[in-house]
Amino acid sequence: MDETSESTHRTGALFVWVVALPLHATSLLAAWRFHTGKEPLFAVLALCLLVASSLAFVLPCLFSSKWRENSSSIYGLTATLTLCVPGAGIIGCLLALLCAQLLMRQKNKIKEFKKSLESALGEDSRWIMRKRVGQVLADEIAIEPVIDVLQGDDPDLKRGAVKLLQRIGTPNAVGLLRQSLSDQFPEVRFYAHSALTELEDAFTSRIQALNATLEKTPSAAAYRLLGMQYRAYADSGLADEIARGQHLVSCRDALLRSLELEPDHDQTMLLLAQALLDLNQLREAWQMFEKCTRFEETASEAQLGLAQIAYQLRDFAKLAEQARRMALSDAPRPQKPDPLALFEFWAGVGKVHHG
Repeated sequence: MDETSESTHRTGALFVWVVALPLHATSLLAAWRFHTGKEPLFAVLALCLLVASSLAFVLPCLFSSKWRENSSSIYGLTATLTLCVPGAGIIGCLLALLCAQLLMRQKNKIKEFKKSLESALGEDSRWIMRKRVGQVLADEIAIEPVIDVLQGDDPDLKRGAVKLLQRIGTPNAVGLLRQSLSDQFPEVRFYAHSALTELEDAFTSRIQALNATLEKTPSAAAYRLLGMQYRAYADSGLADEIARGQHLVSCRDALLRSLELEPDHDQTMLLLAQALLDLNQLREAWQMFEKCTRFEETASEAQLGLAQIAYQLRDFAKLAEQARRMALSDAPRPQKPDPLALFEFWAGVGKVHHG
């Protein structure tokens, strides 16, 4: 239905209700007069007006093909209930129609939000898949010539490239080291294997040191550092999916112990919420992010986490609400480039739909 025919249909529907409601009200008044005065004329008048109010919903369909094509079955149902259940029938149908209109209006708002969101994401999907922009960009600049070296035939240069990748230590660097395990030169494979082993040993040593400290003097800060080490290990690219999941579980457990010793620590709750999100424990993550919104320092990243959960669940009603909250938020913006870029994106979406 185009805008012109939709406007015409709405005008016709309004006219039908404007005609039917007074007729029905008058029929009820005549019925009441018959009940009090016992005059047969009022009974006949009440019946005629009742039939007329019912026909008001049916006659347009008989005389107008366009109305018949565009009209809903609600009019036939209303005519039947108006005739069979005077008073309650027409009022019930009117209330049902009004509620349906409100629900449809809200649904259309969500559809519009979803459409504009998909349009925005279609223009640049990197808003969702973006990495930690600042640091990774610098790493990529360093890694780019390394890739050329690793594709070459000089084993000495390749050994130097492997050492550089070990110092960089990012997931991309680790990925290149893994590729070097199948290099044509045995010494390059050996250096790559050694580099990966040393990176893993560094994580293991730090985790063991923290566990030893916790055995002697348990503290919330030490458990928080332990959780952060497990998280860094999970994100390093050194572990496969199974091991990564185990590291995230260890991260979650350490952060839970930290919160037992220091309840309501905002940074610990934020780290825990992010770990729960990566473990796909969405309900628990949502609850923890909600708690983090109470604190000024973690409010922005917590709102971002809530938006991520809503988007992951394709709950566009909650996503629209979170976008509006971010648009209106006066909390400090995230410091890291990637969360900041995502926050500004969602806040921009929220401003459009809030305005």
